[in-house]
Amino acid sequence: MKIAEKPELLLELMKKHEEALARLYTVFADKFFEYENFWKAMSCEETQHAKWLDSLQSNINESSEKIIVQRFPIAAIETSLRYVNRLIQDAAQPNFTLINAISEALHLEEALIENKYFEVLEGDSIETKHILNLLSNDTKRHFQQIRQLWVEIK
Repeated sequence: MKIAEKPELLLELMKKHEEALARLYTVFADKFFEYENFWKAMSCEETQHAKWLDSLQSNINESSEKIIVQRFPIAAIETSLRYVNRLIQDAAQPNFTLINAISEALHLEEALIENKYFEVLEGDSIETKHILNLLSNDTKRHFQQIRQLWVEIK
């Protein structure tokens, strides 16, 4: 395993990714009125995820805690972030349907789980482990909730 040379950059990108997901889900809430509460709740939780990542950033700045990159390079997060930002634009198009929204959200959340996105970091502190565990569990729950919506719509 390789110790991150710039853990603050990694955390900042992860935070931006969560903020982009929050914006995407807000677009879905605005576009699909009948599921507005569902998407707004998802958006709020993604915003909370960004705040948790921000608190990890504060921990790094205030302590000598080491963050270790375990799984994939920063470029993978940047690629996913660009994809989410493109989806935000696509979702504003008239031909973007609820099924498109659910499919894309399902794909995004599943990719985070499969790629063990929140296992990219490891820290010594109990707080770091706790926050990363919360993020991982919430992502799994999001996937299940979106999959349930998929089943209901189909």
